[in-house]
Amino acid sequence: MHFPLQLLSCFLLFVNTLYAKSSDTDLKTQINDSSKNKKVELYLKLSDQYYHANNNDSALFYAKEALIVSKLIKDDKLILKSYRELYYNYLLISDTKEIKLALTSAKKLAYKIQDTSSICDIHLNIARYFSGNSRYDSAIIHYDESKKLSELIDYKSNSVKALIGIGEIHYQRGDFESALNKYLEASKYSEAIKNNNIKLSLLIDMGNIYGDDKQFEKAKSYYNQAKEIAEQLKDENTLSVVYNNLATIYQDEHDYFKAQTYFQKSLENEQKKGNKKGVALALNNIGDNYYKIGNYEKAIVCLRESLSTHRKLNSKLEIIYNLESLSQVYLSTGNYIQAIKYLNEGIILSKKLKTKGKRSDLLKLLAEYYHKVGNNKKAYSSMLDYNALKDSVQNESRSTKIAQLQATFESVKKEKENEILRVKNQFTQEKLEQEKTKSYFLYVFSFLALSVIILIIVLFRSKVKVHNKMKRIYGLLEESNSKLKIMNATKDKFFSIIAHDLRSPFNAILGFSELIKGELKTKQNISVLKEYNEGVNEAANGLYNLLENLLQWANSQRGQLEFSPIQFDLYELVQNNLSIFKLKTADKSIKLSSNIKPGTLAYGDIHMVDTIVRNLISNALKFTEANGEVFLSAKLDNEFILLSVKDTGIGISKENQDKLFRIDSNFTTYGTNDEAGSGLGLILCKEFVNKNGGEIWVESEPNKGSRFTFSLKSA
Repeated sequence: MHFPLQLLSCFLLFVNTLYAKSSDTDLKTQINDSSKNKKVELYLKLSDQYYHANNNDSALFYAKEALIVSKLIKDDKLILKSYRELYYNYLLISDTKEIKLALTSAKKLAYKIQDTSSICDIHLNIARYFSGNSRYDSAIIHYDESKKLSELIDYKSNSVKALIGIGEIHYQRGDFESALNKYLEASKYSEAIKNNNIKLSLLIDMGNIYGDDKQFEKAKSYYNQAKEIAEQLKDENTLSVVYNNLATIYQDEHDYFKAQTYFQKSLENEQKKGNKKGVALALNNIGDNYYKIGNYEKAIVCLRESLSTHRKLNSKLEIIYNLESLSQVYLSTGNYIQAIKYLNEGIILSKKLKTKGKRSDLLKLLAEYYHKVGNNKKAYSSMLDYNALKDSVQNESRSTKIAQLQATFESVKKEKENEILRVKNQFTQEKLEQEKTKSYFLYVFSFLALSVIILIIVLFRSKVKVHNKMKRIYGLLEESNSKLKIMNATKDKFFSIIAHDLRSPFNAILGFSELIKGELKTKQNISVLKEYNEGVNEAANGLYNLLENLLQWANSQRGQLEFSPIQFDLYELVQNNLSIFKLKTADKSIKLSSNIKPGTLAYGDIHMVDTIVRNLISNALKFTEANGEVFLSAKLDNEFILLSVKDTGIGISKENQDKLFRIDSNFTTYGTNDEAGSGLGLILCKEFVNKNGGEIWVESEPNKGSRFTFSLKSA
């Protein structure tokens, strides 16, 4: 795997080299006799000295001391220098949390004191931070900002670094043409400055592109140039990168022995520096080399160790390389479960990072996996995805493009640059004129569009008002219609009772009176007269109850029934009703009882409650067979008393239960001894229960009896 110099040695490009080096002993001696401002400068020199010696603990200690003292004296410039020194030290140990904190603090302070060159450097460092964490879009934003500000103050070296950084992101995403364009642009700037670090970076990046294009000799040429410069400078960091990339070239040429030699050199360098990220990258490449020579066991060990480190460092791009290599090894060994696990993770991550090149490679491996497990349909689909992605990255021959761009890079001279600038200025002027014309038409179109939108809004609001008005009228009509339906049902019920239910008891009274009259004229049998008299009495009682219910209901409908709640003893009310029905229970041999205890105090209209209890007992007796039982009970439920009338009668079906309390259902039925009913009693019960602030309901099954329960406020 090729990787750019920036990924491992970015911190070297920004090392503060403004201060002369003296021995640490001399510097420590000077600190004790110096002013606070001088102390900060000495602490920063010591930090820089230990930083270059890779003594991280000491470097961090002196950088922190510099920050503490600079804050005490409130010197913003020294505080800024201290934060930047801390950033370089945290970068060396890959402490991402502290890196971000140091950069954020430095940026805020640089803008406060308007130190433009520092602002340029900090934007560049922030971009490198984002790039190192695979947040490429954010990195490009800060690279662009750094380049823009650098050009304003003619800070050429920073412009070059920003261009190289953007080029490396394009390279990682597989957009080699854009990457090479950025490198070419950077090389124009670099001609004006003599900076070996920048030259090294460009040589390595160019080598990477030719290596990926399989132009191995050109790639080795660039890498060897970089190697010579790095050896002269004794730049171990750059040498690690060059060793690694040369090893990759030899690997592509199938010279695995030479590849292993260079990979091992890269690993030793990184281990010596204590660079975890560099060690992880070297292990990945060594594992990949073992895979290519068929030593799968060693390959898995190296690759897993590399993946574990990259996960800890959250190096997302490098994780993709690890996942790809492990997938290849497991496919070769037939461990398909592990292979698909790593492939899926790699594809998701590469899609998220927009690395088309790597996603293309992983899709090709996915097609191989499906082919090996016998799923040819999915294998074909994966190959289609692979080809589509590959075509989007390489619409033309990459080799031709690189050759053309390289020719431009080597042949373009100062005169050509001036011509390009002149054409660019002319094009810019024409573009400005076009933009003015576009702006004019845009203003006209915007005005017309705004007028149409305002008209639509006015019409829409008018429509909404009409709709709401119609909705209110419709609601009133619905309410009136509902009331009319209830009134009509009430009228029908009233006339039904007058026409039928009042006639029946009168017929019984008239019939029995005629029988009594006839008996008195003839035999005058006392037992027969007694029987007829009982019939008259029963009919009269039924008529009385019906008339009382009817009158109460009529008053309720007209709103003339007064509601007068008081506190009363439910026990006494129930006992009075039990006495009233004693004769009827004896006729049918029904046991009528209650467990309601004295002192059960309720609050409500006693006359209404009395009517409710009387009607419920009457109904229970009517629908209970001879030798049955009717039982009254009460229990306290929070602020209410629940009074129940339970019978062992014929019960009520679920369908008929829904009709019991409705005025519009006209539901009546005969009792076990053909006792007639109007259906008015339960309707009256519901109205009176509601007036007393309670509810009424029934629980029943056919042939298993019924339980009517209503709630009443407790006193």
